[in-house]
Amino acid sequence: MKGWVLLVLIAGGIYYLYTETDTLDDPYADMQAIYEESQTKLQGMTGTQLKHIDDKVDIITTDIAERLSSTEQKALGLITQSQDKLEEYKEQFCGGGAEQHHSFSKENQMFICDHL
Repeated sequence: MKGWVLLVLIAGGIYYLYTETDTLDDPYADMQAIYEESQTKLQGMTGTQLKHIDDKVDIITTDIAERLSSTEQKALGLITQSQDKLEEYKEQFCGGGAEQHHSFSKENQMFICDHL
């Protein structure tokens, strides 16, 4: 029991230092720099470039493909071209009181927003 209390106190102290002070900011930044440096070295050694694949976009395009008309599929293709366009779509057309997209039906727009 004493071990659990001690563990909780240590975790609480670390949480406090992380959220309320800037004590752990420097070590975190150092670790982030080491990670990015090693990733750059790995890419340089192998000659490949790592790509981040957003699984949400792949899931949306495969799940909804049969529901969309050709016009809606083209619009979805334009939206999912880049992360910036996807974020812009989410801000403008998803959420309470959002406007209706000119290419998507209301149900398909809601489906896309639910899966983002």
